[in-house]
Amino acid sequence: MADATFDAVIVGGGNKGLLLAMYLIKYGGLSVGIFERRHEIGGCLSTEEISAPGFRGNDHANIILPWYYAPVWRDFPEFWDYGAQWDQHLCADGFVFGNNESAIAIYSDKWDPTGERTAKEIARFSKKDADTWLRLMALEKSDEYQRVQMDTLFLPAEMRLAPGVMERQMAVYPKLVEAGFVPDSAILAASTMRSAREWFVSPELQSCILRFAVSSVNDVSEPGQGMNAMGFAATLPTIGFARGGTHQVAHAAHQVLVQNGCKFFTHAEVKNVIIENGSATGIRLSDGSEIGARKLVVCAGLSPEQLCFDMIGRQYIDEVLARRVELIENTFGCLMWYTFAIHEAPKYKAEAFNPDIHDCQWLGLQPDPDPEHIARECRWVKLGLWPPFEDYAPTVGVHSLVDPSYAPPGKHVAQNEQLGPPAGRHTPKEWIEIKKRYADELIQIWEQYAPNMTWDNVIGVDTNSPYDNLRMKNLAPHGTMAGIDRTTFQIENNRPTPELANHRTPIKNLYATGGCWHVGSNAGSSESYNCYKIIATDMGLGKPWEEPGKEEPDSLIQQLWEVRKRVRASATRKP
Repeated sequence: MADATFDAVIVGGGNKGLLLAMYLIKYGGLSVGIFERRHEIGGCLSTEEISAPGFRGNDHANIILPWYYAPVWRDFPEFWDYGAQWDQHLCADGFVFGNNESAIAIYSDKWDPTGERTAKEIARFSKKDADTWLRLMALEKSDEYQRVQMDTLFLPAEMRLAPGVMERQMAVYPKLVEAGFVPDSAILAASTMRSAREWFVSPELQSCILRFAVSSVNDVSEPGQGMNAMGFAATLPTIGFARGGTHQVAHAAHQVLVQNGCKFFTHAEVKNVIIENGSATGIRLSDGSEIGARKLVVCAGLSPEQLCFDMIGRQYIDEVLARRVELIENTFGCLMWYTFAIHEAPKYKAEAFNPDIHDCQWLGLQPDPDPEHIARECRWVKLGLWPPFEDYAPTVGVHSLVDPSYAPPGKHVAQNEQLGPPAGRHTPKEWIEIKKRYADELIQIWEQYAPNMTWDNVIGVDTNSPYDNLRMKNLAPHGTMAGIDRTTFQIENNRPTPELANHRTPIKNLYATGGCWHVGSNAGSSESYNCYKIIATDMGLGKPWEEPGKEEPDSLIQQLWEVRKRVRASATRKP
């Protein structure tokens, strides 16, 4: 007899499990129990006082994009008010270059909704690129483009085969041609680096696009991902963050779930799924307790290895799937993710070129504009090695410039991101020394661009590395923030494998989702929402996307425009 029983049991209380549970309860009408190994729910939606008391930093997810919670804001209007709020800096993205102390600024959608202000800055480097930028911004703001975007993000693999999806892709094609981004065979086969260099002239803008590609777990030299260059470029003005810290999103989900009767169990490590007659009937905890599931079990946020070999068991996995899971690549996207408590925000030499670069969320630091620095950094990391010092390409940002909740009055929190080697490349003892060394190296680099960024300006530092990411078991064994790489054969319909891409598993009534599924590598809702679509289709549960006024993709686009409009309306100063 089970120690407790629910209609649906969710293994993992991270981002994906929480958002899926919201749909299972409200629209599926199911009772839900969430079982989490750690002491806290939220997973990688994590914000802590980690660098010094009173200074709050995001120790995993940091970038939040406006489409992340489009269906959730639509279906749970209270989600925003409970704390899942998106905001932006003056500059969403940018780069400063050491050789001539210049800077390129990509103004945020909040402060530059037409893209004209950004185009003027780009024109300082290339008039041609400025014209291309304005065409790209017009494309990004078209319903035709966003319909395809929403189909890509919020439809499971099998549903993207529907005729309407192809019709919407055909409808956007003339817009792509008009904007100058023709998806011909050369572009489709190219790398992100190759396409960025074809479409844009200035290495300054190329570097902005390609550095954000790395933050999206994209090896810029990987072939077959050429159209990504356009997508990354179009996304730059929409880079934002979660007000109050990324963990606020988890709090908002928790608030919704508590009010709807969800039960949470922390310190509850799941040993395996209980399988009877080929069907999932519950879970077994490490302490021997058994939890019954009347309808279904979902493994949310687990790696494919954990799912297939720990939760299910190799005896239930056919040879092809087992081998594909064993061959999954998961070493790219390992990050040095430091948080600094500081007395004053960095003051860049390049502010003489453009003062607005002071308030930039995703600011790259590079010796010169050549994007080969980024490409070489990717190559070194693929070898499991550190890049040469001159190819370090960190990004930095100071959320407390926009959101005072991140730091005490008059002080600031600065965060950085840079590729590092896989956790297993070094021993735990070696990582202790590496983390100290990298902190010194980062300050050495930072000071070259912002002379006040010395150790005298630092109050405290949290040295978060790929090794530290192993606190999340689904990121083991290498600590990559994305769970698995976004190489060509591990994206879209192949993520994590074709057999698992539609969230079903070889076991009846056992489903799976998480960052290792499409879209992956983000703190958003697409993986949860797409999993619910499959479950609802299989089990005849409620389908909010079929309700009047919620027809997709247009209702999702409406949510996207509404949240961007809301954030623009919140602007209270004139830069």
